[in-house]
Amino acid sequence: MSPTFSIITVVRNDPAGAVRTLQSVFAQTCADYELIVQDGASTDETSDLLRRFAPWIDSLVIEPDGGIYDAMNRALARATGDWLLFLNAGDFFRDKEVLAEVAGEIGGEGEDIFAGRVKRDEDGKVHGFRPPDKFWAGNTCDHQATFIARDWMQRFGYREEFRVCGDLDFFTRARQEGARFRYHPVIVARRPMAVGASSGFVDRLQDRFAMLEQVYGAEYPVRETLTQEMVVDTARATGFEPEDLAPLSLEELFTFRERWERRVQSRLPRR
Repeated sequence: MSPTFSIITVVRNDPAGAVRTLQSVFAQTCADYELIVQDGASTDETSDLLRRFAPWIDSLVIEPDGGIYDAMNRALARATGDWLLFLNAGDFFRDKEVLAEVAGEIGGEGEDIFAGRVKRDEDGKVHGFRPPDKFWAGNTCDHQATFIARDWMQRFGYREEFRVCGDLDFFTRARQEGARFRYHPVIVARRPMAVGASSGFVDRLQDRFAMLEQVYGAEYPVRETLTQEMVVDTARATGFEPEDLAPLSLEELFTFRERWERRVQSRLPRR
């Protein structure tokens, strides 16, 4: 029996991104999917555009929400497919054969989470993530390319206190409960990396640090690894030499970056 998919799209005030995403879904040669769209009460033409697509959308809800993870939770509660994929506005399938290809691969090894890969829309290159054995330091997959068994996704959902790392928190909790991950080289989607909730390195690192240190800090070098990553990124962003930043703690590096970015913003010409 072929697997069924729930493709979930969350959007607010992004008509061009929504159209691009929906068109890539409608083009799929595999018809065993439902499309669920959650619009956070857009204030531009997005909502009207989605209403015009309503005959081809299995579940469309337009309502205010408390942020992206609240919106994603509202949408996933309506899912009925065997496997859930979040393909948010602006993300789009690699081509029309993606779901058919995944359908022929998924579930054969008893996995609960099937992680493919994404390409960056800006340059078409495959986006790299940490190797699977470095799960304790951050994401090893991208949710735009990761199919999650519905019972696991609806059981855990997303914790809404996170700003940008709710997906990592979900994968961490699922892993702790014994979810079986399978990594596959199939390219599932393309996504713009320069926009969206996950665009800021410092925001991502701050959001995930406390959670990862609490869960894995006693067993893995979470603080040391993330501090080194922050040193490298801060040196690149500010022009300081890494050896000058190395003595700073992670918390001091966060403060330094915040002050640096405020200073840069204060010197930008006003329009």
